[in-house]
Amino acid sequence: MIEILDSPPHVGAYRFTGQLTGEDYDACIADLETRLARFPRIAVVSDLSEMHGVSLDAVGKDLRYAASRLGQFGRFARAAIVTDKRWLVAATEFAGHLLPNTEARTFAQEERTTALAWAAELDPHTPAP
Repeated sequence: MIEILDSPPHVGAYRFTGQLTGEDYDACIADLETRLARFPRIAVVSDLSEMHGVSLDAVGKDLRYAASRLGQFGRFARAAIVTDKRWLVAATEFAGHLLPNTEARTFAQEERTTALAWAAELDPHTPAP
């Protein structure tokens, strides 16, 4: 399940619980696309602390969306991942090396507010590299 959280207009903030479905993924992408239509660069906050899995449909949609955004990943300027799962911390660190124009950081569950504040510091009007 996905919950779209209150956030500044240049920050997509989401809480995922249980298993992420294709419908959840569609809702997230629709929200991101609305923000990308308004700003050259956005930030994303994903609270994954209560997520327990991803459906194959959501994985497929994620791969297709990533392929459609090749060359535009710099528009996703900041990514804050809220989790206490070590494997997600490691995956975030690895992704940070693959996406040099995206600042990626992890935050513990009790740092949700800090994660959103960090993401919101982004100047969304700075052109993407």
